[in-house]
Amino acid sequence: MDPDDPFAPAKPAAPTSTGPDDDDPFAPVKKPEARPTAIAADSPARLAAPLAADLQLDREGRLPLRQWTDNSGQFRVQGRLIQLLDGKVRLLKETGRTTTVPLERLSPADLTYVQRVIAQYGADISGLALVAAR
Repeated sequence: MDPDDPFAPAKPAAPTSTGPDDDDPFAPVKKPEARPTAIAADSPARLAAPLAADLQLDREGRLPLRQWTDNSGQFRVQGRLIQLLDGKVRLLKETGRTTTVPLERLSPADLTYVQRVIAQYGADISGLALVAAR
């Protein structure tokens, strides 16, 4: 086959469309190749980094005191997370009493905090004072 032959059959062109195939209207849409992007200065991933202080243990090996809010926004309590139970958190209030709250009653921000605690220390935080003493 002569590449200079004007009557030679043309090579099929590479598909350039990102839409479905013309002959199959139910074919999935082809997505363009994703390119990595930098994290924006105001993205949650960047904003979360300076907040690591809320995960630092005090001298007694306890998590810091913080305000907890329920998912309705109507109930608030100052306390520190002392235990993760099956689907619940136990909080030690400023008064010295504890309260146990189901995870589904926590605000989204508090759920995120609990997830960060688990990522940092694991699900068994009852021994944090022992970890801090080392």
